[in-house]
Amino acid sequence: MLHLFIVLMVCLTVTGANARAAGMAQGKFSPLSDERLQQLPPAIHKAFKAAQRLCMDDAINVRTGYLRYIMGSRGEEFIAIHFDQFRCSNSQALCSPKGCLHRVFISRAGALREVWRGNVFEIDMSIDSGVPSIDVNCSRDGLFCRHKMQWDGKRFR
Repeated sequence: MLHLFIVLMVCLTVTGANARAAGMAQGKFSPLSDERLQQLPPAIHKAFKAAQRLCMDDAINVRTGYLRYIMGSRGEEFIAIHFDQFRCSNSQALCSPKGCLHRVFISRAGALREVWRGNVFEIDMSIDSGVPSIDVNCSRDGLFCRHKMQWDGKRFR
């Protein structure tokens, strides 16, 4: 939990009323230092290293918003990884015609577990009437697709 607190305090910027984002200079890719990577919770660190291997890159380069956080009403924290904000030499590794990989984790009482993943255009996390929600935008090629999933205490539905 201390690592998560440190991560939050090091690189947070506001991206909306309810969500926070970690990142570097806006629009530009910047290398994620080994020190910063080590500060991340093990599951997030592992996800980043797996993406690096799939991309076949020597370093992890990210843009602002690669991690986004939101606090639930029961003290849990949701962490979203936006792989569309990763530079990837192997363009098919993290993105497909359906969109780029996005993963959401929950941190509760020091334990972190994945609660959602999908290849979509974008996701936005928010609190709606006290309930954590994910707004999924799967629009591509002029087709509109958007739906909201709410946290039921175990998963997003």
